Amino acid sequence: MISLDFNFNVLTRDLSLYLENQVKVGLFGSGVLSLVLGFSAAYAYYYLISVAKKPQLISGGKKFYQFLRDQCPVVSEIYYPTFWCWESRIQTVLRPFVTAKPGVSYRNELIRAEDGGQISLDWFDNDDSASHPNAATRPTVLLLPGLTGTSRESYILHMVQQSRDLGYRWVVLIPSTAVFIHSDGCSIQ
Repeated sequence: MISLDFNFNVLTRDLSLYLENQVKVGLFGSGVLSLVLGFSAAYAYYYLISVAKKPQLISGGKKFYQFLRDQCPVVSEIYYPTFWCWESRIQTVLRPFVTAKPGVSYRNELIRAEDGGQISLDWFDNDDSASHPNAATRPTVLLLPGLTGTSRESYILHMVQQSRDLGYRWVVLIPSTAVFIHSDGCSIQ
């Protein structure tokens, strides 16, 4: 005959040791860490196999294709997009929230055309230029942003800031679609 005597002291001691061990291990005990590591490994595998790729180069002719391959070796390298936001539409949605905008002061010039249109020029004069102190000989970079772009776009502000040390003067031509005129004659964007 089989004895079914339970020793409750042994059972409660084993249970208390188990619970005490779980408290010490915390959240990453009992498979959670394994689950996180498993998903991370699967994501890394997917990223390296499906996301990171060489760009597809399409050109109108073989001569231009060969020129691009010879002069731009980056088109033959594997492109690794940002690992946490590699999809282009998500990048477009998140860009305004994660980009830094350096402080750049512009001087605005508004030109009224004969046909009633207007052109807004935002000048960064760079009067503190050590390499080109004479404004008459200072190199000027003309930038034409996109249809709805302005001089306050992050990529433009970064270009102006980085070329400040080179002594360049910048002028950003703002399309008339992005310029609004108040009754006092001041333009805002």
